[in-house]
Amino acid sequence: MARRKAHRRTRDKISINLPLLLAFCAFLVGLAVGRLWYILEVGQHRTEKVPVSVVIKEEKTEQEKQVKHVPEVKLSIPKVSKERPKAVIAVIIDDIGNRLIDVERFSSIPYPVTLSIIPFTPFDLYSANYAHAHGKTVMLHIPMEPNHTGEKIEKLEKRTKGMLKTSMTTPKIEKLLLKEIGRIKYAVAANNHMGSRFTADLQDMRVVLSVLKQSGLFFVDSLTTSKSVACRVGRQLGVVVLRRDVFLDNSKDAVYIEHQLDHLARIALRRGYAIAIGHPHLVTYKALVKKLPELEKRGIKVVPIDYIYRGVLEGWYEGCV
Repeated sequence: MARRKAHRRTRDKISINLPLLLAFCAFLVGLAVGRLWYILEVGQHRTEKVPVSVVIKEEKTEQEKQVKHVPEVKLSIPKVSKERPKAVIAVIIDDIGNRLIDVERFSSIPYPVTLSIIPFTPFDLYSANYAHAHGKTVMLHIPMEPNHTGEKIEKLEKRTKGMLKTSMTTPKIEKLLLKEIGRIKYAVAANNHMGSRFTADLQDMRVVLSVLKQSGLFFVDSLTTSKSVACRVGRQLGVVVLRRDVFLDNSKDAVYIEHQLDHLARIALRRGYAIAIGHPHLVTYKALVKKLPELEKRGIKVVPIDYIYRGVLEGWYEGCV
């Protein structure tokens, strides 16, 4: 009888503690499952969860280390000489900042080509310092909204940091542009990267040119659309606006690029100056190394873009009309 009562008490204890035991087991299983999910999902993509501010800080720190290796050379903006050359050409190389080789290669050209740097690219800070230290004129290459719609523009915006868009408010455009100007040291001017939609907008271009004027910069219209209003707004605001005459490398073909340089020379001989825009392709570099000495022998002098700007101020050349 006593044995039966003891067995009953043991069974009652087990029945009383069973819910608690089951709850504890469930907690352990949930903890294990949660940990496994974290390892497989969150841990696998840990680099994607790093805050943007941390990424930018690390990027800037790395670039600052690289910039320290570039000797700083203080250069004044060249003035127009008293004896005006027969004709002058300015060659702007866009899209600098994505690769080290681009700024190093085009800075080695023994002529004053102008390098236009895209802000927020992997080597924008380094490129500005390197180009300046090697005697090249620096420009800010402002990302602007192209004339695409839907998915195309969304993908393009994700790949291009700092893009000015027509959907932005005036304060937002001003803030972003000032940040880009401050990022590219030594810039004397700016031109548009893409921008077929943005440069056709009167109000937005008025904002951009006003900020550039306050910052002491002039504007070179890359002329990615015939509907650009940059010249019109520049005249209204009293900002010097120059305009691209020739794209050198729409085709990455050496013969084509050399032909474009000859076309540039003809425009310069007729008008007194001409402006070309090219990109940091190896074929473009080789064509410039080959053709620029030939053009100089014909009396066509290669000058930095701010030389033409000074010529406009002196009344020697006419800005875009």
